[in-house]
Amino acid sequence: MATIIKRPYGFQLPVSHKLLPKDLWAAFDTREAAEQYGRQPEGLLAQGIVPAALVERDQSENEIWTVHRCIAEYLRHNPVPLSDQKLLKAVMPSLEKISIRFLDYDWAEGWFCDRTWAMLSRSVR
Repeated sequence: MATIIKRPYGFQLPVSHKLLPKDLWAAFDTREAAEQYGRQPEGLLAQGIVPAALVERDQSENEIWTVHRCIAEYLRHNPVPLSDQKLLKAVMPSLEKISIRFLDYDWAEGWFCDRTWAMLSRSVR
C-alpha cells in the first residue's frame, strides 16, 4: 500500500501507478479511512484495471479552481482565527483570478518576493 502521510488537516494518500496519467492525491480525516480507500484502487490497478473514479477525476479539466475559490472554501469549512481571516481576505484580490493549475514553488517564491520587495520599497521612501 502507498505511504499514508500525516498532515495538519488529516491524512493524505498518494495514488501512483504506471496506468494513471498522473499521480493523484486523496485527503482523509482518519488513517483508517485512507487505508480503506487505498486498498481498493491498489487491488484494481494491480490487475490492470483503472478505476473509473480515478479517470473521472482527470477529466474534470473544465472546472477551474482559482486561489480565491480555494481560500473561500477553506474559510467556509474550517475554523480560522480572525487574524488569519483578515490576512487571507487582504491577499485575495491580488490572487482571485489565478488558477491553481499554475501554482508551484517558483510561482509562490516569486509572489512572496514581489510582495516583500514592494513592502520594503514603500518603507524606504
